[in-house]
Amino acid sequence: MNPLADKTAWRQWYKARNEALERVRARQLAAMTDQEALKVSLSLCAIRTWRQRSDWSGLIEQQAYFHRRNRP
Repeated sequence: MNPLADKTAWRQWYKARNEALERVRARQLAAMTDQEALKVSLSLCAIRTWRQRSDWSGLIEQQAYFHRRNRP
């Protein structure tokens, strides 16, 4: 039987895999040194460094892109 064919079986399969992955992640986090944890934490904030202008969000450009895409 294919466990992915049945929705209930698929959910159970996914939940079991997700729980196993969370246990692995928890062990990895517990094994980190303070320096490694700081490096990971700071890397999460790296998205701010790409912006050239602090007052620019890109929303106008995104709206223009979607507007062009919807033209016939």
